[in-house]
Amino acid sequence: MRLENKVALITGGGSGIGEASSELFAREGAAIGVCDLNADTAESVAARIRDAGGRAIALQADVTSRDDVERVVGAVVEEFGGLHILVNSAGVSDRAAPPDYDEDQTWQWVMDINVRGTLLPSRIAVEVMRRSGGGSIINLSSIFGLVGRPEWLGDGFSSYGHSKGAVLQITRDLAVKTAREGIRVNALCPGFVHTNLTIGLRDNPDTQKHLEETHPMGRLALPIEIANCALFLASDESSFVTGIALSVDGGYTAQ
Repeated sequence: MRLENKVALITGGGSGIGEASSELFAREGAAIGVCDLNADTAESVAARIRDAGGRAIALQADVTSRDDVERVVGAVVEEFGGLHILVNSAGVSDRAAPPDYDEDQTWQWVMDINVRGTLLPSRIAVEVMRRSGGGSIINLSSIFGLVGRPEWLGDGFSSYGHSKGAVLQITRDLAVKTAREGIRVNALCPGFVHTNLTIGLRDNPDTQKHLEETHPMGRLALPIEIANCALFLASDESSFVTGIALSVDGGYTAQ
């Protein structure tokens, strides 16, 4: 198994890419801390892993809270004896902002979750990984961390692309800083994926068709297809890979 004797913490682990990564990593031998804001979805994923013979605990946390993040990292270390892998999959888009938020509040809300919610777990996990002899951090960015969003998706002031560009810079800076300590830091840049994040777009059949046509492969990704790439970056197979932004986008950014 590719992650035998490894311990992973996966934020946003209760749904979408985080859920797929939690279950895949467990099948590959890792012990999993399934972390999510929603305690019920985190427990549902952890229970499925345990029912399949794996090791997992459910952890409820707000990734923008230092106290919460310190608590869940500590719980993973206490339960499994260390931390070798962090997947920062928790994230939101401006479409999911509370309905009473104005533009400024929405921008800050997305930036807090997507940027601070990547930086805080990484900062705290790095200290543990140093004691564990190294590790791998995988950050979830987006194609819109690499290229501008099309006009039909926003007016240029949308916080989502801004936040995902920041995630890439966190990835690069941290990768350079920790490279000689045996800690690798990489980012995945998915195209549009069948997750809760895109439900608001996929609900409209015409929009769904348009989204599919923007990808040269003519379809959207499944969460497991992103998780498979996260597995590569988490495993020792990528031992000389750090600081990259890996596009998993059906050819979107190649156009």
